[in-house]
Amino acid sequence: MRVALLSDVHANLVALEAVLAAAGAVDAIWVMGDTVGYGPDPSDVLALLRARRAVMVAGNHDLAAGTGEGLEMFNPHAAAAVRRHRSWLSGEERDVLAALPPTREIGQFTLCHGSLRDPVWEYVVSPLQAQATLRIASTPHCCNGHTHVPAVFRSSGARTTLVRIEAGRPLALDASCLVNPGSVGQPRDGDPDASYAMLDTGAMTVTFRRAPYDVAETQRRIRARGLPPILAERLAVGF
Repeated sequence: MRVALLSDVHANLVALEAVLAAAGAVDAIWVMGDTVGYGPDPSDVLALLRARRAVMVAGNHDLAAGTGEGLEMFNPHAAAAVRRHRSWLSGEERDVLAALPPTREIGQFTLCHGSLRDPVWEYVVSPLQAQATLRIASTPHCCNGHTHVPAVFRSSGARTTLVRIEAGRPLALDASCLVNPGSVGQPRDGDPDASYAMLDTGAMTVTFRRAPYDVAETQRRIRARGLPPILAERLAVGF
């Protein structure tokens, strides 16, 4: 099965369309949270993912936009964007976001946004954090997001390590792994191109990819919709 792994689309429709075009024909799309937040097109992004029958889990921005939950945890710019999204989204769309599960199990993979210790809020940035999630999981592998930085942590025995990623080169999932595809809509690793990954469940490999998109167009939409200017500016530098 060929699966597109996406996370942190953040209402960036232009980036999402570029990723889906670059990914081509896939058997499934798995989204590790934060479909909305920050960006200019929350309804259109949600509609496109639903039309493509994407499997989604809840991120902190999704729950905040759907229910108002956790807004006190956001910085002022993020909170302002979520409040705008809540006013733009229909009641049915907010209900869809509010109903997203914190985790999902699909075959050999468990999906979450943060970690299995805290599916919505924990940022997994260290091998010890990754190890904690993999030990909790009832599946060999996990996929997460939230950090906006692509990463793979591999666990073998008592040792968990951060694996070096080479874009475009398949990486074997030959031990228990936690896979973070990075962010489609707001990368934070210094590369403004949309980040995603392709999973081959037959070969048990994951391949990380970048998709260039029209950053200026997303910036224009952010400004036109009255969102905080910093949310547009940061897209140009991938941070």
